[in-house]
Amino acid sequence: MSAKSDQQTILQYLYRRLATGDTRYCTIPTIKKNTVLDGSNQYILALTDDLESAGLVITRQAYQMSGGRLFQITAAGFDAVQKGDIPVVVDSAAWTGRFDLSEYQKSEIRRILGEMRMVITSAKLSNARTANAMALIESAERLIETPDPLWPEIMRLLRSPTLAGVIGIAGLIMAIVQILMAAASS
Repeated sequence: MSAKSDQQTILQYLYRRLATGDTRYCTIPTIKKNTVLDGSNQYILALTDDLESAGLVITRQAYQMSGGRLFQITAAGFDAVQKGDIPVVVDSAAWTGRFDLSEYQKSEIRRILGEMRMVITSAKLSNARTANAMALIESAERLIETPDPLWPEIMRLLRSPTLAGVIGIAGLIMAIVQILMAAASS
């Protein structure tokens, strides 16, 4: 099986859940049990990250489980399965999450994170939401400085619902994605 067909299997399973009235979020073990996918939890997580990036799946942090995530299909994902037109184009099996970024590329990402800080401070957010958003940016900045940054984890931080509602952040996140995609293709 390819990563694309595994993504389609996951999406079709989440579609069946919602179509039969089950509106609860589900876990990776639930997905594995009901789809007979035999990849590691990290593999399933990478596939669902791609589905989330495409807007077909939504995830939530499961705080009662260490590192756990909960998944549910979005309206766009539901419509895509119904129409038989699932636009999944990313192949996570080829993406290890480790890129050899040049110092210039890293400095560009640092600059973009600095712009994100300015957008957050100028946004009219509550003190708590501002503090949470700044903590996410600070965490991403610290992870970038590690010898071998785990880009999926950094992007997971930046895709947080805390940042998602701040006007101007999405375009900056896309700029980081473009840098990472350029590094992945080289």
